Formats: sequence, C-alpha cells, structure tokens
Amino acid sequence: MAKQISFGTPVNDAERWAFAMLADELPDNYILLTNVEIPTKSGQAMEVDALVIGEWGVYVVDVKGYIGRLDAGLHAWSLDGRQVDNSLAKANYVARVLAGNVKHKIPVGVYAPWCQGMVFVTGRKGEEIELEKQQGSLSIYTPSQIVAALTKEWGLTAPHKHQVTDKQKQMVLETIGQVALVEQRNNKIQDFVKLKCLFIQSGLEVWQAEYSPGGWTAPWLLKVLVPTQFENSDESLQYELRLRDEFKRLQTLAGCSGVPQCAPLIQDGEQLVLPIRMPRGVPLDVLEHEQLTTYQLLEILRRAVSGLQQIHRRGVTVGGWQSNCLFVSDLGDVEFIDIKDNLNASQDIAAFAASFLSLAEQTRQPRIYQWFRQAASGGTTDLDMIRCDIAALIDNGVCDTLPERIEIASGAIIDHHYQLEQFIAATEHSQFWRARHLQGNYPCGVSIYAKVETDWLMLSSLYRSLSKLYHPHVEQVLNFGQLPQSDELFISRAWERGVSLDELRDIQLGQPATWFTQLLSALQYLHQMDIYHGAICPKNIICSDDKAVLVNFGIGLDIATSHYARRYADPQLWAAEGEAEKDLYGLVASFIATLTPVKLQGDGGQAGIIKALHAFDREWFGEKTFDTCLKVLNFEFDVGQGVNYLEAFDASDLLE
Repeated sequence: MAKQISFGTPVNDAERWAFAMLADELPDNYILLTNVEIPTKSGQAMEVDALVIGEWGVYVVDVKGYIGRLDAGLHAWSLDGRQVDNSLAKANYVARVLAGNVKHKIPVGVYAPWCQGMVFVTGRKGEEIELEKQQGSLSIYTPSQIVAALTKEWGLTAPHKHQVTDKQKQMVLETIGQVALVEQRNNKIQDFVKLKCLFIQSGLEVWQAEYSPGGWTAPWLLKVLVPTQFENSDESLQYELRLRDEFKRLQTLAGCSGVPQCAPLIQDGEQLVLPIRMPRGVPLDVLEHEQLTTYQLLEILRRAVSGLQQIHRRGVTVGGWQSNCLFVSDLGDVEFIDIKDNLNASQDIAAFAASFLSLAEQTRQPRIYQWFRQAASGGTTDLDMIRCDIAALIDNGVCDTLPERIEIASGAIIDHHYQLEQFIAATEHSQFWRARHLQGNYPCGVSIYAKVETDWLMLSSLYRSLSKLYHPHVEQVLNFGQLPQSDELFISRAWERGVSLDELRDIQLGQPATWFTQLLSALQYLHQMDIYHGAICPKNIICSDDKAVLVNFGIGLDIATSHYARRYADPQLWAAEGEAEKDLYGLVASFIATLTPVKLQGDGGQAGIIKALHAFDREWFGEKTFDTCLKVLNFEFDVGQGVNYLEAFDASDLLE
C-alpha cells in the first residue's frame, strides 16, 4: 500500500475511487499525493489530481471518470463520438512545469527525476470503459493497466530510464510542500475545508466545504463574511446583522424537520463564518418528479407540509421559496435552505402551495391537488387538513394512476376495490351504482360525478364531513377519489338495505313515526356539526322494517333538481331559507307526501303539501307535532342555537 498524502478533497466519485485504488495497489515505497497545486513562474497554481512519486519517475496523473468508448489520439479525443478534451496534453504540460521547479531546487551534482504526464480513465468504478489509442505509446490507461504502467519500466516515456533515488523523492516533496501548505491553510476554517466557491459578491462568499475532523467527512456550506471587502462599514454591519439573524433563526428552529443543521458562528478577527450542513438530495427545480410514483410524491408533500408546520409553530416563516432553495432527498426528505422569516403565515402557505403545486397535480388525487390550488390562490391556510389527507391516502394504500381510462359499465372496477354490479340512478352529471367490494366481498354503493372542477368543493367538503362521523341513520362514506384519465370523481358508500320511501308498498302501523324520529335525530346530529343534506326527498330516504337512513348526500344535490325531487326542493322557494330549514322541510314534506293520496297534494308544491297536512286529524297526529310540521312547511320554524328537534316535534319518547 502506497503512502497517501491528501492535500485536498476529491471533487467527484471518480477521483475518490481512483485514489483509493492507487493507494491500495501501489507498492509501499510509492508516495501518492492527491489534489495538489503546482505553481507556475507567473504565480498561478495548476491543479493536479494525483502526483505519484514512484520507482521509475514522477507521474502527473489526471483522473477522468469517462464512461463508454474513448478514442484517444495525439491531438484529439472523442468519447462515444463526442469530442472531449485531450487531458494528456494538460498533464504533460504540468509535468514539464513540475520538472522545472524541481531542477531549481536540486543542488549541484544531483539529477532531477523524470516527470511525465499520465491519464487514468476510470469508467464506472473500473467498469464500462473501452480505450482505443491511436498510438500505443500514449500514457493513457484504464484500471486494468494503470498500476502496471506506474510500477513497470515500460510505462516510462523517458529516452533513458533511471530509478528514482530517495534524495530525488525528497526534493520533489520539498518542492510541492511549500505550495501545498499555503493552499491548505487558506482553504481551512477550523475543521472546515473550503472546496468550491458557489457565490461571491463584495465581502459575502458562499463556499462548498467539507467537515473532516477524523476518519469521516460531511459536506457543509460556509457563508463567509469578510468585512474588509465591503465598500463601507455600514454595509458590512448590515450584512453581519443579517448573518447573525439567520444563525438565531436556525438555532430557534433546531430539531424541526426541513431545517438544515447549523454550527456555531466562527469569528477569527478577519471573517465571520456561518457553517450550514449541506442539504441532502437535489433542488426541486432539477428533481425528476415525472419518474416518481404516487406514493413517493405523497411522501414528499407530507414531509414538506410537516416541516412547514413545525417552522410556523415556532413563530418563523420560510420566505425563500425559490425552487433552487428547496431540496428533496432520495428518501423524500424536504429541506428549506433559505429561511428568511419575511412573510406572514398566510403568505408563506400560499407560496409553499405554489412551489409544490406541480407535484401535487401529478398525484392525480383531487383531495391533494385541489387543496394546493386553493391554497396557492390564498383560499385556505389549513395545513392540518392537507397533512391529514396526505397521511390518510398513504395509509389507505393509494394505487398509482392507471394508464387506461375506466369505462363506466357493469363489471368495471373502480379504484382497484369496487366492482360495479347494478345501475341504480343517474342525472345529467352523476350516476349511482350498486357495487361490490372485491377484497371484503360485501355490497356497497358508488356515486360517480362528472365535471371535477364544478363539483369539487362541494364533494370534497361532503367527503371530509361524512367520513369523520358515524350515525346509524346516516349513510357511511368509505372512500373518495378520481378516476384515471378522466375528470370524473367517485364516492363509495356502505350499502343500505331497504327501499326508498316512495317505493314502499306495505307500511305497518308505527313505522312512519319511528322512521321520522330516527331521521330527526340524524338531522339534529348533522346540523350541530354544520353538515347539511340539501336535498331530502323520498328518493334519498331508505327504509327497512325498523330503520331509516339518509343517503345520497352528494348525488342528492343533483337529484334535487330532477323531476321527482323538484316538489321538495323548489329553488325559488328555498332561495332565502337556511340550510337547516331546507332539510327539515324536505323531511316533513317527504313523509306527508308518502302518507297521503296524490290527489290531496295538488302539484306537490308547498301549498299542496300543506293541504295534505290538514287532511290529518290533529289529535291523531299530535297537536305539538302538527303545529311544528305546519311551521316548517311555512318556513316559520326558526332553527336557532340549542333547538332540540325531537322536543320541538314532540318525538322524544319515540326514539329507542
């Protein structure tokens, strides 16, 4: 194993692999200097990837990580048909410069060692590389030949071959050492070694650096403030305060996901340095998100939302929403590297939503991208809602969008779970099907809606509301999503056994009162949570022997404008009424219409229903119940806070 002396950090994986290989395979008496600077007479330094002081000569090795077929000539090179630089010419020039420097150092009577250039083409860690040399003597080698070329006499291009003596090796080291020590000192700040300048303006510099206190290394960014480089002290003080404020913000946010770690400020009298750990991954603007799965996209969005929430909870906003300041790792971690705290929370959320909108739209999950669209326009700031929605989609096993469009017909499978079995009802923009859950083998209902943009807000609100509650007399919502390659949405529901109220053929004594009381309790519960059906009619009430259930919340709004529901949902009649009053009107009107002959109802409008109500015996109906029903039909029943529907209709004793 050769003795390796590192004067800098490898700039890429090819160099790192090449240096490790050379150090392992070269003989013990060889010296390997990596990332060295060779000065010219003008004082300009030239970088050398590797300098090998060997048995037969001193080799200036230029490392190239080329992959493919390299055709190398004396003057021109091509890689897979593309022209590339002739690296050997550069290496030979640097070798001549080094030889001149060594000659000036060597005392009289001692010969200078032979210095020559050499190119090491690594491929991909020693593979996927083919080399064709137009002249066999060119010092260009692949991993299979490089060690032999450096250790055997035939690899030397000198006309006369002499072994390098220990004295000559020492002279080379002394020549290199002076330059290397100065360069290393200038590029080191405590344990941080500056590698590459990313930004420089006046006295502010940003460097890519490496932290290497022991046997491991970590990439960092250094924000360096050099006060003497500013035009005046006021400008210098202004930038210093900004840098100190940034340090305070990062310290305040320590432990938050999405916030890069920072080290304490370094002030050595000449400069002020803020070390920030290099963010993992790639900037959002170069992320190849088209190649990501729906799960990966959702995970990125979930972590971005969680990080932003944690930052906001500590009273700070991001502000720096340029796509090159948002980093995404392979694991989906998101980091914000430009936390300015210059916006209010609402503005910050809007900027966040706009930045990640394209990723949200690619998920093709309307619950997700519609929130991002709305938030980007300032329509919502509810981060809790979108975080819960994303987590729910991930936990429920959202499948990636199918490439094929689903034809809505019997036998079609929706969302990999629901197979349509029987068509039930349809309107201009919606359909309702009986379906079967494939994995669970139980019946369910599936509503399908056209015009995503038109219905989204209403359907989204209904789904969120209904999916979070349970009441025995309200249908249970199971799932919500968008059909692939279309603008159609679906909501799946538990299947309720029975028939609609207007299809009942045999009604037993006491059943209507029981059903009506059950639905009153359901409305009381829904209205307390600001959830409204909006289209209660006989078609949307499913009855069995001892149970009634309100169904079709989504499709009900569409059905409410169709022929059989218009009697209970006259748009003009309801225009000035509240949502709760509309639901109570629909419930009362539905039962009266079902229990009275059609000839008593006239056209089925408000006057006809009131006329049908008066056909009942008040005592049989119940005085209080009759009066409340009449008030509801006349829109004289005020649904104020704390009103108990069961007590108002004198039905408390009927509820089991």
